[in-house]
Amino acid sequence: MTCRKRSERRAGVAAASLLFTFAAAAAGETNLAAELDWLSMPSDIAIGESGQSFVVDSGNAQIAIFDAEGNKTLTLGMFGSEDGQLAGPLGIGLGDNGDIYVADRGNGRIVMFDAKGRARSHFKIEAEGEDVVPIDIAVGSKGKELFVTDNTGHRVVVVDSRGRFLRAWGDEGEDDGQFRYPATIDIDAAGNVYVVDVLNARVQKFDAMGTHLLTIGERGGKPGTFYRPKGVAVDRAGNIYIGDSFLGAVQVFTPDGEFHYVINDGGDTLVFETPVGLAVSEGKLFVAEMLPGRVSIVEPAPPPQEEGAE
Repeated sequence: MTCRKRSERRAGVAAASLLFTFAAAAAGETNLAAELDWLSMPSDIAIGESGQSFVVDSGNAQIAIFDAEGNKTLTLGMFGSEDGQLAGPLGIGLGDNGDIYVADRGNGRIVMFDAKGRARSHFKIEAEGEDVVPIDIAVGSKGKELFVTDNTGHRVVVVDSRGRFLRAWGDEGEDDGQFRYPATIDIDAAGNVYVVDVLNARVQKFDAMGTHLLTIGERGGKPGTFYRPKGVAVDRAGNIYIGDSFLGAVQVFTPDGEFHYVINDGGDTLVFETPVGLAVSEGKLFVAEMLPGRVSIVEPAPPPQEEGAE
């Protein structure tokens, strides 16, 4: 079952509902758990400790917050350039204390809200004499460092929680540690940084200081390769989820960067529509699909091992 078919299946569902629940899949199959929709070009998602979903509702220039049951509880921001306003936001990161950081691309700045949704501050970033146009943001350990992808500078920029420059790495190119339009970014439990390198069709892994550790994938059309990767997320076990915005598939890699499996439903690849933002939490994968304006939630299950396999 593809997400397009699921969209057809939703016909007749009560319009007041924001959470769509489907029957559990058979053992070993992906469970299509739910969908959150009525969003405009959602570009990223983060999951809070209480199970809340923080969705970058880019087309509406706001952050939409849903509770664990899928009910919309709050929206942050509106279009503009004043305090707490946004213009074309793309990425989001959550601090350990509940602070919410938004990559406000249209205004070329980071906007910060507190755990109650109150606008606290905003700041622009200057790195090595150049202004940074933030695409995505991830919060490091204890919220002391913010890791920002700079699409125009082809680099990762690290600042403190007030926007003061700490360090940066990367420039335009195809070698390890270089980028061609870096997009989404995620940090694992050990503090390693994963950056989607869009036009190089790969994801690169670094330590927190910018040392290159691993390259995942390459350009191609078979499992383990990408055409236009956009979303990345790492679960607690270190498994790496990567979405391809053109092909629509989400692939899972081992912590060592080896291809593991493609998210599927009953053996058929589950095709999302422009998956651009991913998050994993409590065994569920959250996929922000930009063009249909929704977040799909699935429970991925790896394929069973063959008999005799170790």
